[in-house]
Amino acid sequence: MTDLYLSEDSEKVKEAIEERFAAATMFACDNMNELSDKQLRIAFDGDCVLFSDESEIITKTQGLDAFFDNEKKFENKPLAQGPLKGFLEAVWKLQQKFYAKRLSCPIRTYLVTSRSATRGGARVLKTFKSWGLEVDEAMFLAGSPKGPLLQTIRSHIFFDDQMSHIEGARKLGTIAVHVPYSIRNLLQETTPIKS
Repeated sequence: MTDLYLSEDSEKVKEAIEERFAAATMFACDNMNELSDKQLRIAFDGDCVLFSDESEIITKTQGLDAFFDNEKKFENKPLAQGPLKGFLEAVWKLQQKFYAKRLSCPIRTYLVTSRSATRGGARVLKTFKSWGLEVDEAMFLAGSPKGPLLQTIRSHIFFDDQMSHIEGARKLGTIAVHVPYSIRNLLQETTPIKS
């Protein structure tokens, strides 16, 4: 079984996601950050990456206030899994092997999300708990750019569904990969390009 498929070919990635594989399109960066050679640091966006696009759909179709209302109403209902949940689960199982032997783990995971901790963050944390998974650090940026934080934590790779976050990460030296799984990506594909 494949836990993750990475490619520079976006069409192959879309095909893999349609077949329900965890997949993402890789984008290199010109001036890569200095990275740890003792610890692998993996950063994930939440919605449309680890979680489904259900909250994204509400935001895009009904607005931000409807999103906040929905998150409050369903705070105790776990989010559905997104395309990379299985990959995070595989990484978590590797981490547990180190923790079980009381060893320092050479893998560190981060959630780097545009969500606010106070409005939507609780549902995210409760979802992880319901899955029996954890990330080492959860950063709720409340809409702030992700690139500067990724540069600070020096993640080796960052998974996101929005190209604006991918570009922001790349400009600041982080290898970023695009997960084309969301209503936003569907709208971008179907909206005619204006000349």
